[in-house]
Amino acid sequence: MVGFGFADFFTKIVLSKSNAVRIALQSQAIGTILFFGIAMYYDLVVPDYRLITLTLLSGILSGIILCSYYAALSLAKASLVAPTFSCLNVVAVVLSILILGETLSVLQICLIACVIAGILLVAFKKSDDPPSRFGILLSLLAAIMAGGNVILQKWIAGDANFLMGFLLMRLFMLGTMTAILRTFGEGKSSVAPGHGQMTVLGLVDTTAFFGWYIGLRYGLVSIVTPIANSSPFVTVILAHIFLGERIDRYRWVGIVAILVGITLLVAISP
Repeated sequence: MVGFGFADFFTKIVLSKSNAVRIALQSQAIGTILFFGIAMYYDLVVPDYRLITLTLLSGILSGIILCSYYAALSLAKASLVAPTFSCLNVVAVVLSILILGETLSVLQICLIACVIAGILLVAFKKSDDPPSRFGILLSLLAAIMAGGNVILQKWIAGDANFLMGFLLMRLFMLGTMTAILRTFGEGKSSVAPGHGQMTVLGLVDTTAFFGWYIGLRYGLVSIVTPIANSSPFVTVILAHIFLGERIDRYRWVGIVAILVGITLLVAISP
């Protein structure tokens, strides 16, 4: 959760210097290098057909989702895009119940609803800026795809060779983003950001994703996903402090609802 929040903030800063897809590809490639070594050392194995199929589907979806999300961040404020993307929680929770058969207590359902309500309060605000509206819509579409992708990632994380699965998923994702970049080009900006910024962004974002991935291996999708993807409150606060993006009272209520919901949800979950 914290890692995703910082990653979104760093992404917003770096996106002012280059093409969104190019940033996504380079940062994720840097982050994957670390886990390539880990997977090769601890889980070097020839993957079976099932694992390859799941990682291929999830990798393609992940590439499309990440490029869409970075493009949304380049169009609208981080304090709007990040919370909107967290609507994936709604999709993920519903699918975890329908497809995975997960069950929740009444109190857990209430707390998840509290977290999601907080996310919605932080996310939605009327804007007359057409690019911002398109950025928010793009983020929402990415969130819907991401909610479905969580189920694929849950199955990959549950595999005996989950480290190899993580690596394959990342490699297929990088391949998809490379194809997108070649198809749509560099865009107007092609200035490369500093290597230090790209390294920080790549490592923070990939480490955060790996933490979520391990959470999916050992926990319920309906619990782990809302916690990990409540990161917008971190992004919103950082954007307020360092980028001067205003936080109104409704968003403060949303931030408090997220924090309270997460704290209690973690406290009562086995």
